[in-house]
Amino acid sequence: MIHTSLLSLLFSTSLWITNTVADTTIENLAITQTPKTVMLTVYNNNLAMVNETRTATINKTGKVKLMYPGIPSSIDTSSVIASFKQKATLFSQNYSFDVISYNSLLNHHIGKRVLYTEKDDSVEIKEGILLSTSPLLIREKNYGAIYIPNQLFFPNIPKDMAVKPSLFWNIQTDAKKLDIDLKYLTKDMSWKSDYTLNIIDNKKLNLNAWITIINNSGATYTDANITVLAGEVQQVNPIPKTNMYAKKRLRSTPMSIKNESFSGYHIYKIPFKETIKNREQKQISFIQKEDISYNRYAINSQSFHFSNFGKRKLSFNQTIEFSNSQKNNLGIPLPKGTVRVYQEDKSKTSRFVGSQNISNIPQDEKVKIVIGKHFDIVGTESILDFKETKREKHISYKVSISNHSTKDEIVKLKRNVPKNSGKLTIKDSCNNECSKEKISAFTTLYSLKLKAKENYTLNISYDIKKY
Repeated sequence: MIHTSLLSLLFSTSLWITNTVADTTIENLAITQTPKTVMLTVYNNNLAMVNETRTATINKTGKVKLMYPGIPSSIDTSSVIASFKQKATLFSQNYSFDVISYNSLLNHHIGKRVLYTEKDDSVEIKEGILLSTSPLLIREKNYGAIYIPNQLFFPNIPKDMAVKPSLFWNIQTDAKKLDIDLKYLTKDMSWKSDYTLNIIDNKKLNLNAWITIINNSGATYTDANITVLAGEVQQVNPIPKTNMYAKKRLRSTPMSIKNESFSGYHIYKIPFKETIKNREQKQISFIQKEDISYNRYAINSQSFHFSNFGKRKLSFNQTIEFSNSQKNNLGIPLPKGTVRVYQEDKSKTSRFVGSQNISNIPQDEKVKIVIGKHFDIVGTESILDFKETKREKHISYKVSISNHSTKDEIVKLKRNVPKNSGKLTIKDSCNNECSKEKISAFTTLYSLKLKAKENYTLNISYDIKKY
């Protein structure tokens, strides 16, 4: 029986885990040093490209087993591109994710030298050869007897066993030093934008943004140069999303993260190095823009149908709209992400008032954020007349809108007419505080300027004569 103190002796002390005894079966092994440079390109669809450089010292030239430790457990091994500055021939590559554990050490030492005690109260450490792991069987060194040991110890940690997931290359080289450039793709790393929109008054707002990088790849990237790419990069096999873990936010004053158009996408280069640990979510300050002009209104976009449905209630979404232009103190391609909106109340206390996910928004496009339903703007839509024959169709209805708030409000009504073959005639009673914009042949946007406590009725009719 193995004593329970074995694990603590094995992993918490170096008394028995030493490298004093050479393992004559170990190949000509060289191990790369820690990375000199690390460059990360992080995509927002659970993918990252890693480019790093390392150096390895070759003690014995010729055929070499080159160990490259610290590879992420989510690596796509088929994407690996390795190049050597000095002359070297790469024959094969293995990826090892069976890192050091008690079981892996047992399996590695079958047929090899181990140390053990015979009984629970034994103080004498004996030497033998491990014959089997299930059950544990030891052949005593001097007399050849076979024992079931009480405690088992390992005389060394084999050099070619990985503490972390590693790549192993079988190469041939005459160089005493190899400079290695490695590129690969890894899953379980992604990024997104997180925006905070602070409403200052009825005309201006401030916009702040964070680049949020989520690393669940299984590796830590130290002092990395980081670039994030906005856009949908096509992959042969879609990669599932993973859970988020610990958060860490960089709170220093934001530096200039410059946007660059690249191959139909946009890239953002972070102008300082950052360490991103495994199972970490890190946020880096991205945008700080002030005095952005905006419009705020309530809008109803419920679909209209040619049917005699009688009467229905209408709800209106509160919407913040502004131009993503340099003239409006912005003009930055905005990657997709979550926008959270805040506003101060009369006591100057900031309150969260809503949020929305946005898609990628190019420069000079409109940004529209729906923050929630407007409590004080309500309406009804009622059919007044409905007729349909083989050659004609007629429908007329009214929309009644009420502003119950104590301030003036802008209310919009978007109406899409179902496409029908024939000649379409639209009539309405929009005038005075009502204006309209023809979005398309079948879509009209009505805008109302309603005073506090004001009601408004809009009549609309459609006539279609079929060809």
